[in-house]
This record gives sequence, structure tokens and C-alpha cells, in this order.
Amino acid sequence: MPKLTLSFKGHIIDVFHLEKAETSIGRDENCDIHIDSLAIAPQQAMIRQVHDDEHLLTGLDEAFPVLINHEKADSRALRHGDVIQIGKHTLSFSEDVMELGADLTTDLRQHETDQHDEEDSNLTTNGMLQIMNGENFGRIIPLKRNMTRIGHVGGDCAMVSKRDDGFFLSFLEGAQPPTVNRQAIGNESYRLKEGDVIEVGGTKMQFHI
Repeated sequence: MPKLTLSFKGHIIDVFHLEKAETSIGRDENCDIHIDSLAIAPQQAMIRQVHDDEHLLTGLDEAFPVLINHEKADSRALRHGDVIQIGKHTLSFSEDVMELGADLTTDLRQHETDQHDEEDSNLTTNGMLQIMNGENFGRIIPLKRNMTRIGHVGGDCAMVSKRDDGFFLSFLEGAQPPTVNRQAIGNESYRLKEGDVIEVGGTKMQFHI
């Protein structure tokens, strides 16, 4: 089921499933997605399900523009991985309940795994990384496989491993090892905790579970 993940300054606030034919977004308390901010119009946007597999976002107030992937959009069909900006908040659109925004640029699309890896049935909770800077701000990297590679091709790379007892970050290659909360992890594996801020190759990501 499609959903929107609401974030503010890189912190995930809430998740909204698009179950209705129309979903309103705004400051008004009667909106389906109510965001209490003066930077947002009382009725700022509407998302309509126009086909079984298509959702159309329409801005409702010209004084409060809606941006999709940093571009102004008066009306546009949403695609998996789109990031909607309204005021200082972001809404990440996902067509799949398990993947919030895996379609990233080439440098950040390296969360491939061995095709023979299977989902870890012993660890039922799926973690995620939310990008906190750069052109992909707000995008989500789902951590639902045993191993997720993050970083830049030919540059600094790291791996997040999903184990029975949690998620662990390890240095793969590059000039600089990843940092967690501004501390380099070196060649040791680091067990991630809710809210940890990771930096790999200049890209900052926050871990959530």
C-alpha cells in the first residue's frame, strides 16, 4: 500500500498510509495529514488516487508552493521515491510498504546484495537510513536484506549487516572509514542504535528502526 513518511530536518515524525481516494495535507486540524506549522497553508495540497496504481498530487494554495524533488509542482503524478517538500517538512512517497525510497542516484544506489541472500526470518524488524544532506535529502534506504552496501562507486563505501541481534555498520573501502555521531569506526563493526547519524563519503544518514 502506498504511503508517505513525514520528516522534519531529517527526523522521521510519522507515516501515513494512502488508504483513501483523497488525502488532504495542511495546517488545518481537519486535514488527513495535519502539520502544525505556520510555513504550511491550512489546505496546502491534495493527493488523489486517479487509478489503482497512480496518485496525483495537486497544490491548493499558490502562496504556499509544493516542491517535488526540489522542483515546483502544481500538479503531478507521484513516483516511488519522490520527496515532497512543503514548508520545512518533507514527505517521502513509497509505492511499497516495505520500501520508502530506494530509487536514488547512481552513487547511492549501491545497496545491492548477493542474489542468493535470503531475508533474515529471525529479525522481523526492518531498519532504514534516511539521507540528511545533498540532492537526495529525505530519501530512504531500506535495510530489509542481510547486507546493504552504501557509499560512492570507486570511493568510500560501507556495509550495513542485518543480524539476529541488530544492525551493524562496517567499513568496506575508500580513503576514509565511516563515522557514527562524528566518531570514526575504523575497521571495527559498530552496532547501530536508533537515531545514530552515519556519514559515508560526505553523505549523512540517520538510522531508524
